[in-house]
Order: sequence, then C-alpha cells, then structure tokens
Amino acid sequence: MKVVFKLAVVLSFLWTAVALAADSTPWAGRSPAQSRLILESSQSSGSTVQRAGVQIKLDRGWWTYWRAPGSSGLPPVFDWSGSENLADEPEIAWPVPSRIVAFGEELNLYKDEVVFPVEFRAANPKKPVKLRLKVMFGACRNMCVPAQAAHEITLPPATGSAKINRTNANLIAAYSGRKPSYDPRETGLEIKSVTTIADGRKAYLSIRVKGLATKSSSLVLVEGPGLTRVAEIKPRPTGDGTTKLLMIKLGPAADLVDLPGKRIRLTVIDGGRALEQTWVVGAEGSALVGFELLPGPRRPMDKPEPWASHPAPGSE
Repeated sequence: MKVVFKLAVVLSFLWTAVALAADSTPWAGRSPAQSRLILESSQSSGSTVQRAGVQIKLDRGWWTYWRAPGSSGLPPVFDWSGSENLADEPEIAWPVPSRIVAFGEELNLYKDEVVFPVEFRAANPKKPVKLRLKVMFGACRNMCVPAQAAHEITLPPATGSAKINRTNANLIAAYSGRKPSYDPRETGLEIKSVTTIADGRKAYLSIRVKGLATKSSSLVLVEGPGLTRVAEIKPRPTGDGTTKLLMIKLGPAADLVDLPGKRIRLTVIDGGRALEQTWVVGAEGSALVGFELLPGPRRPMDKPEPWASHPAPGSE
C-alpha cells in the first residue's frame, strides 16, 4: 500500500547567519536541519576562481533532495541576489544523489549531510566580495519540513597569497569529486547520439550510450528550456553490440516538434558512475571525437541554460 508523504504545515522561520572575515558563517536553523556557508579561503584572491560550499547537516535518518527529487520532494533553491562584487552568479555543483524507494516513492536524495560546492569570481579584485545567500530546502523523514536560512559573509582582498582553510578545502573537494563528470574517459560512459522518437501520440528521447552496465537500470535526467524529466530506465540493446539505448518519455508528440536542434543537459547515472553533458538534440558523434556540437567543460562563470525549476516524473 502506497504511503503518501505528509508535508508538515509549520511556520517557516528565516534563520540568518552573518560572518565577517571568517572561513564560514555560523550554523543557521534548528533540528532537524541546519545550514552554513563555508569558504576555502576567507580572503578574495584576485580574479581567479574561488571555492565555497553550502553545507547542510541533517538529523540522523533525515534527508534532503537532489535538484530532481524524484516522485516527490522539495529540491534546494539557492538565491544569491544581494551579493556584491561578483563577476557573475556563483555556480553550484550537485553531487550525485542516492536513489532509494521510501513510502512507495522513488527518491533522489542526500542523507544526513551534503555539501554543494560553489565557484565564484570577484568582479573587481581590489574590492571585498560579499556573498549573500538565501537557501530553501526540504528536510524529510516521515514528513517534510521546509527549511530556509540566510547567510552572509565578506571576503576582503588578500594582501599576499590567500590563506587556505584545509578542513573546508578538503570537504569542498570531497563533494566536488562526487559531482557528475563531463568526460567519458573518466566515467567509461559515452553518449553517441541524442534523438527524438514519436510513438503514436507520445514522444521519447532516445539516448544511445556506450559503456552502460549490462543488467542495471540507469537514472536519467533531461533538462532543457521548459522541459525536465527524470526516470530510472533499463537499457535496451542495439544492433551494433557496443551501445545501448535509454528511452525516456517526454510527453505528447505535438508539444515537442521544436525540440530537435535545441540544447539540453543530460545526466546519466549508472551505478557509481555519472556523466553530465550538454547536447544538441539530433546530434551524433562523441565527446571523444567531437563535432563542435558536444560539450566541453563549462567555464566556471558561463551562464547556465534556462532549466525548468519544477521536475516532472517521466518514469514510463
């Protein structure tokens, strides 16, 4: 019998944590979830990329969600408006989540603790950088409690080499190592083509991948303008013997006639391996060969695609 999640109807207080010339903000929030902003260095180091992390600590057994929660859930939202002296909006990295079934729901989540690595640059290296973050997320167990907090921290310009906080740097690096890779050589997964297929009135995205496990299902996330789908999919064999097909339902065929030629972000998680790339629908090739249609690493300050903010399941 399917058990429906209960969303706790509670007053949501905004917890505020402010730090000046420190390596982290104080913890904000209360049980079952707290958050803080941690820095690799408390000093702004010129125009180079700098690293921080949004750390969320949860009571034992509680969890929060990936950007595509699954059947239900409240994904974290990061608002950097009000920050000062940034070359562009900070870029958040999403570590690969755990995939579990709880109360009959298929969920993509982080249990107990997670750090979301952040990269940013100063617009003017001679001036302080002020980071202002409002973070909202769901903390869940047998109910979901909305949590939100505001964090503020100022980084003065370094007078010499910026001093590194090794504890924070190691924690940020550890979670950076859990994010999907764009490089097939690191993951053993290689996307060969991305096309749309109409089956009657329904449209599917067909992703041809080399290196998928023979029997395991893969978690696939598709994000594009006005489109977000996430599903666990069992690969289908192909005639060439080296690749497999991941077929994810997109929706009514009539609504997706303009999708070919558009850029979408694909995340394929196959066991402990995860590949994330931006593709042009209808393109063929490989990230190893490349036809100028396929992704290289996004530069830290490139603006992201206008992804949809509310994932919809596409599990069929």
